[in-house]
Amino acid sequence: MRWSKKKIIDGLKAISKDLGHSPSSREAPNLSELARHYFGSFNKAKLGAGLGINKQKYNPIQESAYKTSKEFAYVLGVVYGDGFTGLIRNYHGTSAHVGLKVREEDFALVFKDKLEKWSGLKSKLSYKMVFYNVYLYSVDAVRIIDNLDLDKILKWKKAFQYEFLKGLMDSDGGIIGHNLDNRIKAKRWLHFSNNNKKLLFIVKRILDGLGVKYSFKGRICSGFGSKRMQYQICVYSFKDIFKYYKYIGFNVKRKQDKLKEVISSYDFYSLEQFKRAKELHKKMGFRNVAKEIEISSSIVYKWLFKDYKDKILDLRGTEWQKK
Repeated sequence: MRWSKKKIIDGLKAISKDLGHSPSSREAPNLSELARHYFGSFNKAKLGAGLGINKQKYNPIQESAYKTSKEFAYVLGVVYGDGFTGLIRNYHGTSAHVGLKVREEDFALVFKDKLEKWSGLKSKLSYKMVFYNVYLYSVDAVRIIDNLDLDKILKWKKAFQYEFLKGLMDSDGGIIGHNLDNRIKAKRWLHFSNNNKKLLFIVKRILDGLGVKYSFKGRICSGFGSKRMQYQICVYSFKDIFKYYKYIGFNVKRKQDKLKEVISSYDFYSLEQFKRAKELHKKMGFRNVAKEIEISSSIVYKWLFKDYKDKILDLRGTEWQKK
């Protein structure tokens, strides 16, 4: 069936006749979605049908929340990680909430900010028993989150996909860095764990789009007494860890600081330094090039004669750009 403004108006009139009053978006969810597409809002469609506009008795989410945004992508990532949604129906009506319970205050504050910018509603922050709790009470917000088909994420803009991944990583991801001052004993890797296999598939596709290489494995009894299968993605390569830092990163300060510490423990050079060495070599020997750009002659030699580029990074847009 192909929809049109006329068919939507006819449908609204029919529902209104059955109900005996002008329908709310909760009483006509399908027509509500179609009305936003064809008319711009549900109320505009009802006006077109000659129906009254109901005064909202619940937390109405802002119209822009029905469109994908960076804030929504991040919120969704957190909800599929440490966050949660709840929907309760009883004789009083329907109530719902989006929430997060974590130990890191900065994580809770970032989630609260993104949640409010996306929804246009105020959320509540509390601290109890070493946990920061964020709650947003909104039926609309929960329905938007719970009804989203995860497959649609792979059709989003890259920037939205990255925010979704950041929300997941702030929740269930992390960076390991041990013995960073000892090259032989150093252990460094980025990791993400979850028991939702479909979610892991989406994470893998986002990383594939970034050109990040990773390992993937499953394990049972992953902690907290769980006997469910847990899936884990790990990133070990320095360049791949740097790509994650440059395009995604963490909002949780503890994790972001550790990520920077791990990256700083490697020797690396900028793409600009490499290009300058190539240019200078047209008029001087490699040793003089090394002195000019103040880099080891052995490194410069590998750049110029061995096409060695493993430690060369595009630092544009990072804190190391001007170093």
